[in-house]
Formats: sequence, C-alpha cells, structure tokens
Amino acid sequence: MLLGMDDAQQADLRLALKDVAHVVRSKTSADQIAAEYKSLNPGAAIVSVHSDTPALFGIIHNISAAGGIVIVVSETKDPELILRSMRAGAREFVLESDHEELRLAVRTHAKSTVGAGELGQVVTIFGSKGGVGATAIATNLAGAMQRRNLRVCLVDLDLYLGDVLAFLDIPGSYSITDVLANMNRLDRDLLASSVTKHRSGINVLAQSSKVEEAEQIKGPDVAALLEFLRRNYDFVIVDGVRGFDEISLAALDGSQHVFMTLTQDVPAVRNGQRCLELFGRLQYDQGRVKLLLNRYVKASKITIEVVGETLGQPLTHTISNDFLLLIDAINRGVLLTEVAPRARITQDIEGLIPHLLPERAPRMRRQSLLGTLFGKKVVDGTT
Repeated sequence: MLLGMDDAQQADLRLALKDVAHVVRSKTSADQIAAEYKSLNPGAAIVSVHSDTPALFGIIHNISAAGGIVIVVSETKDPELILRSMRAGAREFVLESDHEELRLAVRTHAKSTVGAGELGQVVTIFGSKGGVGATAIATNLAGAMQRRNLRVCLVDLDLYLGDVLAFLDIPGSYSITDVLANMNRLDRDLLASSVTKHRSGINVLAQSSKVEEAEQIKGPDVAALLEFLRRNYDFVIVDGVRGFDEISLAALDGSQHVFMTLTQDVPAVRNGQRCLELFGRLQYDQGRVKLLLNRYVKASKITIEVVGETLGQPLTHTISNDFLLLIDAINRGVLLTEVAPRARITQDIEGLIPHLLPERAPRMRRQSLLGTLFGKKVVDGTT
C-alpha cells in the first residue's frame, strides 16, 4: 500500500517494486487509513514523508498500532524525519531514489498477505549447480509427504526443460499459465481436479506441456501462484529453481524452506559458497536456507566436516548414494517409496520431513574431538 505520494512518485515506486510486490495506492482519508489497512491486509505500507507533511506521522502511528508494517521513504535522510518516523512506529527509512534498498526493505520486512495459520509451507530444492540431483529429491520428497497423508503439490519452475513430468512419467494436462489465468475461480476441489496427478497421489504443476506460453510468466506471477497454492496444500515442493533470475528470486522469496543441494565435489561446494553469499545479501532468515548433501559417500576426501567448514554453516542432512536404484525408478516413472521403501536412500529422503517440523528436527552429529584438534580444512582447487 502506497501512501502520501503524488502520481510521479507512485509510478516510480510501482516500477521499482514490480518484481517484488503487488502495489496498490491508497487515497483514503487519514482517519480511515487504519481501517483500510486492516481490510486490505497488505504486506506493508510505504509512506512518503517530508518536513511539510506532519499529518503522515499520525498515519504511521495508526497503522503500526493496528499491527501493520510501515516502510518510510523520503527525498533526503534528514535526521529529524528519521527520528520522528521511528518514534511513530516505522520499521525502515529509505531514500526514494534508492530502489535497490527499497526492494530489500520490502523483502525483509513485508509480511504475507494471508494469515500464516491458514497457509502451507513452500519448500524449494535449490541446486548449487546443475546435476546435483535436485529433481530426484523434490519428486521423492513429495512422495514421502504424500504417504504421510499431507496435501502436497509439486511445482516445476523450469518452464522450458523441466524434468518432473518425465521423472514421474505423466502427461502435463494442466499448466502453470492455466492456473494463473483461473486463480480467482479455482477453489480447493476444482484445483485438485485440474492439476496433473501421479498415481501416488501427488499433485503436479508444470509448464513444459505448454512451453509456448512460458514467456508470459513473470516474477510476480510466481509469487502469486505460490501464495495461492499455500492456501490449498500443506506443502508446496518447488523444483527447477536455478540461479537468481526473476523467476528464481520470486520462488526463493516465497519459500519458507530452501534446501541448497550439494555434492562432494569442488564445483558444487564453490558454487555453494557463492549462493550463500547471495542469500546473505538477500537477508534471508538464518534458518531458511538448509544445506543438503546428496549422493553422500563416507569415503570421499571432501568430508561432511570439510563441506560445512568451507561453507561456514553445518550441513542439515545427507542423502546416500544409490545411483542404480534411483535411475531404475526414474526410468520406470515410479517413486522410491513405491519400489524400495526400506532402502537407505529412500529413508534418507524421508528424513528431510522432520527438518520441516522444528519440534522434531534431528541434529547432525557433531565433529569428532580428533577432527577439532587437527584443525580446519578448506576445499580448494587441489582437493
């Protein structure tokens, strides 16, 4: 919600935030602002203040008192304006011209536009590089959740060359663009009857059946889609997020959990370092990004301790290496839970679920005393 702005300011900020948020402008009278805020329930209010607009500080106070989040923008970082804004309850003070800082403030402070108690969780399986097994993890994690009677939707955001439909050997009868075009008309039952279903019960949503429409999908569309799906499923598992383009950032911003997937090789770990730096610059909550080591081999020279120390963050979970079993399941279009429910790799993937339920989250084994005594190891090009 934009407040206290003329048409030029409003147009400028709308353009700056087009990939981050849906923007609405309010022209309601000051005494009705709090009521409108409660009615619309926006993620945040952005208020433009100047020394000659003292009434706006009262509006900031009223919105904050109503439980809202206020981000203040101004032409200059005047100390008096900053102090008055913060005293009124603002969370952030940003220069109007600093669009990057404003986008960061919105990502950091804006809340979901729907009550958290009504929403499921978005889990993105993010590969530190290509070929680390993210799609196999995403599909089989969705299957493991489905077996626990959770409502699950598996979304493939590789809009052109996604593999989810192929991994599950199902046709893509209903696409992401179809859902986006009909979100206002779809209730839970109609959505469930429209998306593609795997025989395991997983609901699957992809675009690769209608690649020609993929260019229509933009970052705000992905953000809106994930919010919509959260209202209808316990978990939304997202695959196909690679890099930090517009689509990927929208998915990452909309995720409550990001499993960054690595393997025991130098390129994967180095890319993991770079990704963690970018996640830090995006100011993601410390617990949002979890490190997942796939195809774990105990005898590898790049050990769990080496990976964790190199990245500066402990690994959350490991998945054992069983290529023959996995590729057989993929080629048959079935899930590991269907063909080998007791296999180590199957149990490892099921072991991700407690990490999404904090009260039952397991802990990784601490580094041994000998490992500590012999000092820190770091992955480099000669490892």
